[in-house]
Order: sequence, then C-alpha cells, then structure tokens
Amino acid sequence: MEDSSSSKNYFGATRWAIYDLGHTAFSMIVLAVLFPILFNEYWSTSLPEPEAKTFWYSVTLAGASIFVALLSPLLAVIAQSGGLRMKFFRVLAGTGIAGMTGLAFIGEGEWQAASLIYVLAAIGFFGANLFYDSLLIDVAAPGRRHFISGVSFSLGYLGGVLLLGGIFLWMQFYSEAFGAGRLFVLGALWWLVFAFPLLLRREAPQQAESAGDTSLRRHFFNLRETCIAFWRERRLRWFMLAYFCYIDGVHTIITSAVRYGNALGFSQNDLFLALFIVQIFGVPCAMIFGQLGKIFGAKPVLFSALSIYIGVALYGSMMPTGTLTLLGFETSPMFILAALIGMVQGGVQALSRSFFATLIPSGREISFFGFYSMIGRCSTVLGPILLAVIAAVFPSGSDGLLSTRAGIASITLLFVAGMVLLAKVGKKG
Repeated sequence: MEDSSSSKNYFGATRWAIYDLGHTAFSMIVLAVLFPILFNEYWSTSLPEPEAKTFWYSVTLAGASIFVALLSPLLAVIAQSGGLRMKFFRVLAGTGIAGMTGLAFIGEGEWQAASLIYVLAAIGFFGANLFYDSLLIDVAAPGRRHFISGVSFSLGYLGGVLLLGGIFLWMQFYSEAFGAGRLFVLGALWWLVFAFPLLLRREAPQQAESAGDTSLRRHFFNLRETCIAFWRERRLRWFMLAYFCYIDGVHTIITSAVRYGNALGFSQNDLFLALFIVQIFGVPCAMIFGQLGKIFGAKPVLFSALSIYIGVALYGSMMPTGTLTLLGFETSPMFILAALIGMVQGGVQALSRSFFATLIPSGREISFFGFYSMIGRCSTVLGPILLAVIAAVFPSGSDGLLSTRAGIASITLLFVAGMVLLAKVGKKG
C-alpha cells in the first residue's frame, strides 16, 4: 500500500506535468501559428513597406527574448533567496495568460499595441517556465526525474495535437482575422484551466526563509556570487556549453523547417500537416526517451538522440521535392522529416532539463535554473549565423537550392560540437 508521502509526490508530479499541457496553448497559438500570420496580414497593415513589417516583427521577437534572457538569472536569484518562487510563477503565468487574452482585442493596423502586448505575454510565458522547470527537483525523486520530465513534454505534445486540430477546424469556419483572434481567448482559458492545480501549490517552508537584506544591491551581489558558483561547477559548465550548441541546432531546425519546406515547393497544407506529425510523434516519444533516460542514464540517450538529429539535418539537406514510396504508399518526404523530428525533439528537451537538474548542487536549484533559462532563450544564434554564412559562400546552383540545402547540412556541426562537449561531462548523473 502506498504511503502518504508517495501519494503526495505522485500528486505533485501529476499537477506539475499537467501544466505543460496547458501552456502549450501559447506555444501553438501565439508562437507557431496566429501571431506571425496576424502581425503580417492584419496588425501591420498600417506599415507601408514589406521590409518594415519584417523589421518590426523581428524586433518584437528579439525584444521579448532579450528581456527574458536578461531578467531570468536575476529573478531566479531573488526567488531563491527570498522563497518567492511560487509567487513569481503565479505573477508571470498570470501575465502570460492576460497578455494572450489581450491579443484578441487589438484592432487592424495597431502593430505597436500588438508588439507591446506580445512582449509582455512572452515575458510571462518564458519567465514562468523558468520557475516551472526548477520545480522538477521538488516534485520528482532523482531516480524519476528523467521519466517525469519526459511525461510533461509528452503532455505538451498532446496539447499541441489537440490545439492544432482545433485551430484547423476553427479556420474552416472563421477565415477573417477577427474570428481567428478569438482563439487567443480560448487558448488563454485552456492555459489557465491546466495551470490551476499548480498555481495552488505552496512553497515548501524551508524555501520560504527570509534573506534579511532584500535591497536590489544585495540581489545583484547574490547574482554575482551565483555566477561565480555556477562557473566553478565543472560538470555544469561543460553541460551548458554543450547545451548551448545542440539546443541551438534543435531550435534552428524548428524555426527553419517551414521556411525550408516552402523554398522546396511544398504546399501550405503539407507544411501544416508536417507540423501536426511532429506533435503526434512527440506524444509517445518524449515519454519513451524519458523512460530510456531512467534506465540507461540521460547522457547516453542524449548522444543517441543527437546522432538522430545529425541524420535529420543530412536527410533534410538531400530531401527530394517530389513524393516517395514508403511501404507501398506514396508520401511526402516532408512528412518523413517531420516524423524524425518528432521522434527526438521532445526527448532532447526533456532529458536536457532533467540531466541539468541532476547536476545542480543542493540549495542552488532555482538560481541555477535561471542560467538554464537564459541559455535557452539565447540559443537560436549560431544556427542562423551558419545559414547566413553558407548562403553567402555557396552558389545557389542550377535549381536555386544548393546554398539552402548546404545551410541545412551545416547544422550538423552544432550537434557534433554539442556531443563533443557533452562527452566532457562526468559520468555521474
């Protein structure tokens, strides 16, 4: 018979993992689908030139990432020293939910308001994720963290499947921007419903001790101390260097896949279905990778997943533009690429989070996760630079795609670098 402690841990892990099902609404509705479309076709109609639309859209995305990257370590240190993690989590998640709702009420041509509200919502979303990730250490025992982390990502992909299906059906009935904008409200409600159990969580008493001096100067001093302590942790240092490289490759593939498929001539329907396939494969595979991490350890499973990613980048660079015959059925090569990405994307993200958690010394959980969040937000840098350099160096070729294909192939360098650096992390954990 399960004791009360086991039941409590099971409940804590369950409501923690369910949050991933809820906040996927922001990832799918805002980041992946509606915000890019509405900004280009609805909110930025007051901007005269296409270049201006692209510029301000890019500034909006970059601004949100910069704010989160700069704030994450400081907020984490303040939360660690003052026992404020759950308070910060509630405020930031509430900001994200309110901001997502606010996007539904922005009128045509009001790109400034759309940009401002998006930045606030993104700060709420990504900031809340910082404290959400750090809770993994509290809700799961060391031997179960890889699996529980995989379960949460699996639920996130399940949410992606349900939400993408809902978006597709909604678009069939509401083709106008205002009708589609109502999805922001429904998505915010989805997020709130699945976040509610975790929002009620209380901070553990030992984490709510007052730090005495709560001045901003003291917090910056604590941040400096935390930076020094972080750098002294050799295994953490090597892991974060590895993570910076390979997660940059993962994010570059995520952000470039649709544009690359479009350049190869695949239809919008094919690209939407490919995104759907990524989510479908991510549901079981994230959980499977979490279980494999529990059995074999995170590092060897991460090596396997990164090896598959190298194959994904190489296959993508050589991918034909016509149809393929697989097991007697004709299918789009874009669907095969999507299935391969879906197999490993969630696994890499889940195991990276849980492996990082095993490396953190006791008492530094929240503050060190601030650096993890910062690296995650700054990690789509090397890939785009590689793509730009390859595009400048390689000729376009007879079909105009040589430089584009070479750019996708170059992403393998990030995964190789990540594996080399990951090998330097000690065996323990």
